Amino acid sequence: MNIYETSATVEDQGLVQVVGVPFAAGTQVQVTISPKRLSGEEFTAAWRRVCAELRRRPGLQNITDEDIREEIDRYRAGP
Repeated sequence: MNIYETSATVEDQGLVQVVGVPFAAGTQVQVTISPKRLSGEEFTAAWRRVCAELRRRPGLQNITDEDIREEIDRYRAGP
């Protein structure tokens, strides 16, 4: 199976345009759309911003990244 991967930006009214695909006109294609994932560096930078913001809140100056990770794990595990 030939797979062509690209990215696009959702425009007004949910319009997404993909131009220049390597398939002949009239070819039926399967389309799956998902939000673009951050690169490892982008994710790390975003994580650090969140942690820094949390540490600036009153009473949370001593919270560690590990404390935050543990809290997330507990939340995801559910009741």
